[in-house]
Amino acid sequence: MRFKKGGKVEVLTKKDVPTGGFRCAEIIYGNVHTCSVKYGWLPIAGEAAAEGFPRKAIRPCPPPINETDDWVSGDVVEVFDGLCWKPAVIVKVFGVNIFSVRVVGSNSEHKAHQCRLRFRQSWEVGNWFLVGKGSSNSTEPLKRKRSSLGFSDVGWQKKR
Repeated sequence: MRFKKGGKVEVLTKKDVPTGGFRCAEIIYGNVHTCSVKYGWLPIAGEAAAEGFPRKAIRPCPPPINETDDWVSGDVVEVFDGLCWKPAVIVKVFGVNIFSVRVVGSNSEHKAHQCRLRFRQSWEVGNWFLVGKGSSNSTEPLKRKRSSLGFSDVGWQKKR
């Protein structure tokens, strides 16, 4: 995948989570092997303004999934925690919008509002794949739908 200066991406980081979490970033510079990125919009004390990463640790931002978020115990999701998206498992559903989740590799559970959860997706060879939401679509590639105007990708759907 070709990354351009100013492009919004996610970077795999293992600083807070042994299994890794994805942090939002912007491309500053890139060459054949590495990219320099800057994180988000809020500077954090003691954090470098820019960091270099191998290209294999960088992926485009995942598309939104246009499905209902009817998660149940055992579903694999990502939870936004500590400025990055971490892989997690839903342990308990408390209501329509509140869940108890356990970050993969951790023994502790914490509550998370639905707005801090997203479907887990994997970027492989130029395609997005759902991970862990039911057995029928967990490895189904997602297909991009272009807007008729061609300005941006407006929707994503599972390939049928």
